[in-house]
Amino acid sequence: MDFRSMTNKPTYKELEQRVKELEQALKQIKTEHKQSEKSLRFSNARFRNLFENAAFGIIICRLIKDEKGRAIDFEHLQVNAATRRHTGFNPETLVGKRALEVAAIEDIANIIKIYGQVVATGKPYEYEQHFTIYDRTLQVGAFPIEDDLFALTFIDITKRKHSEKALRESELRFRSTFEQAAVGICHTNPSGKFVRLNKRFSDIVGYSKNEIFLLTWQDITHPDDLEADLEYVKQVVNNEIQTYSMEKRFIRKDNSIVWVNLTVSLVRGNTGEPQYFIGVIEDIDYRKKMEEQLRQNQKMEAIGVLAGGIAHDFNNLLGVISGNVSFALSQLNYSKELFEALEDVQEGTKQAQNLTQQLLTFAKGGEPIKRTANLNHLIIESAKFVTRGAKSKCEFSLANDLWAVEIDSGQINQVISNLIINASQAMPDGGRIKIRTENTEIEADNNLTQQADRFIKVTVEDQGIGISEKHLKKIFEPFFSTKQKGSGLGLATSYSIIKKHGGHITVYSELDKGTAFHIYLPASSDIYKEIKENKDHSHHGQGKILIMDDQEPILEMLGRLLNQMGYETAFSTDGVQAVEMYQKAYQSQHPYDLIILDLTVPGGMGGAETILELLKIDPKVKAIVSSGYSNDPIMANYNEYGFCGVIAKPYTKSQLTQLLNKIFQEEH
Repeated sequence: MDFRSMTNKPTYKELEQRVKELEQALKQIKTEHKQSEKSLRFSNARFRNLFENAAFGIIICRLIKDEKGRAIDFEHLQVNAATRRHTGFNPETLVGKRALEVAAIEDIANIIKIYGQVVATGKPYEYEQHFTIYDRTLQVGAFPIEDDLFALTFIDITKRKHSEKALRESELRFRSTFEQAAVGICHTNPSGKFVRLNKRFSDIVGYSKNEIFLLTWQDITHPDDLEADLEYVKQVVNNEIQTYSMEKRFIRKDNSIVWVNLTVSLVRGNTGEPQYFIGVIEDIDYRKKMEEQLRQNQKMEAIGVLAGGIAHDFNNLLGVISGNVSFALSQLNYSKELFEALEDVQEGTKQAQNLTQQLLTFAKGGEPIKRTANLNHLIIESAKFVTRGAKSKCEFSLANDLWAVEIDSGQINQVISNLIINASQAMPDGGRIKIRTENTEIEADNNLTQQADRFIKVTVEDQGIGISEKHLKKIFEPFFSTKQKGSGLGLATSYSIIKKHGGHITVYSELDKGTAFHIYLPASSDIYKEIKENKDHSHHGQGKILIMDDQEPILEMLGRLLNQMGYETAFSTDGVQAVEMYQKAYQSQHPYDLIILDLTVPGGMGGAETILELLKIDPKVKAIVSSGYSNDPIMANYNEYGFCGVIAKPYTKSQLTQLLNKIFQEEH
């Protein structure tokens, strides 16, 4: 019992005041309760609004544990509408369902474990999950709420992942295209330093990528092309042109030159400042060489026309000299000094003839005019001429019983000269050039021929620097040369000449040990016949011979030689006149026994056209073709054109008598 309350009983006013205070406190409590209810309702409404109208999927879940407190499943308590849009799952089918009941999530056991850790640690977790059932990729977030509750958020990132994949594939395609392009591609910064390039670019310029990244494009540009290139770059930077193309030369690591076709464009930044240049190069070195070859061929053709004309006129002059000297020699006593002087003149005409023949062979090529020749003698003469004044010396090992060969002496002389020149140049400090000839029989089914045959083998061997294996396969290609000043024509021409003779040429070489070229020429069928020029050939005949030539001195010279041999001669200056004269004589029953036709008559009918007309008149006509163009195909294959003999200007009386003996002896 409270004695204070008994002794100090409150007054009525005090009680009334206390009741008012209690009423006021109760009123305050009611007001705060209402406000709390209102706030809670507002908070719930705001949460519900946020939950339902969120742009991403949200699921409120409750973790389910076993008796040991381990997470074994989870239940979907609330699911917002956006979940369908992002995941494809129907919210109505998820609410109240456990994850294992839905069973639409790959690796569900591992996911349950992850959510258990989120609840246990109170730390959120984010990851990407691909849902195969709907073919979607989601960005998933797991966030703890309280106790065993947690929330899951879902954002559909399928399009972004597809875009990223497409971007990666695009980058891969670009990288593949960039690296595997048939043209060279590079990126350089505004100062010219290389920042990116593909393998083809590296191959063309001859530097590795690591090496070229230390250089600028100015470093490898040929000095003669640098000024034009820089001017173009300046115009691109100043927006005067958008891009430019030019043919230019790069200097490779080994100091060789490579021609390229260059195209350059500029990539600018957002504010227009230059960021980097894109350069594309195409290797046109082969094309440039072909263009150079074409120009060279055109030059050669022009030289050929000029040389042919000069040689024709020169050979006509030599023919007059040689023929008349031959006639004069036949009239002189051998003891006279004049005879020796005329013999010197005759020898000079032969040397002059060789010069014109070599000029024609080089300038125009053509089919070889084959005659039986002393190959050993030709080799010795060629070697002596080529090595005159050189540091190298030739050593000969020539077979005494060498079989005869049918060759174009001028062309084979050119081949031997080319090989000896190459051998000498391979030994700049001098050395020995070994030259051998031998008879050889090659069996069938070998690398040289498909049938067994007899060949003359010529070997030209040096002790020089040798030829590398990679160059060895190309040495017979036109315009290929390892020399700084080489034209690349010598061995290609030699190869062509040997092939046209029905022969073969091979090479063996070792670096720093030397090179050996082997030439195989078919042996003549008359292999045992010793070939010598007989200056005492004579011919005596009778009958009529018609001579057609546009040069009066030739007609006079031939007339003297043939008259001395016992023939009656007649002359014409072109084919039309010759055909008329031959037809008239043929119809009068007093035909010509032989006709000698000049192959080329400027402005008139030459021998090729004339023989066709003569064959119409007399299918058995005997005609000799003669020309200062000794490399004309008709001269090499005269039989195919209806001629019975051929003689190249200039010629001696001895050569003419040999031909006449052959022609008229065939009649008997």
